[in-house]
Amino acid sequence: MRGPLRDHKEGAPVAPTPGFWKMAGRAALLRWPVCGSGGLCRRCTRMVERCPRCGFLFERFEGQMIGAIAMNTILTFGLLLITLVLGFVLTAPDFAVVPVLVASLAVAGLFPVLFYPFSQTSWTAIDLLMTPLEPGEAPRLTGASELPGGSGTEGAAEQRSGSIVDQ
Repeated sequence: MRGPLRDHKEGAPVAPTPGFWKMAGRAALLRWPVCGSGGLCRRCTRMVERCPRCGFLFERFEGQMIGAIAMNTILTFGLLLITLVLGFVLTAPDFAVVPVLVASLAVAGLFPVLFYPFSQTSWTAIDLLMTPLEPGEAPRLTGASELPGGSGTEGAAEQRSGSIVDQ
């Protein structure tokens, strides 16, 4: 069962959820599925917590990114299977084990790391299709100037963790 949304706010205006093709295109270009803003990667595997343009909280509820990890794992195994089958079919009847092994290790080691940001944006788009935006999410698209949990793009979770340390 899914937990409560982090930014749900009763009585707040609801931003419209974009359509499937628009969100899928934005996700494929590493843009926020909600507003299309870029700049969501800090490093290759580290995403920002909130969109600086619309204020959308990337991880809407605890554990949401398990779907992105599953998508990444399934696609990695699929690509690894294709690499192994093609490698052995192309080198038959004298199988070239070392080149096939090197190619397979490269796919298994590089693809998950390079594809992870795409799996996160794609999974967020899929999640938004299953659960459209609710009141309080993407507050800047509805005219709110302040984000839940304070202003700025750091997000409520980082501010809460900072206040615990400060006490």
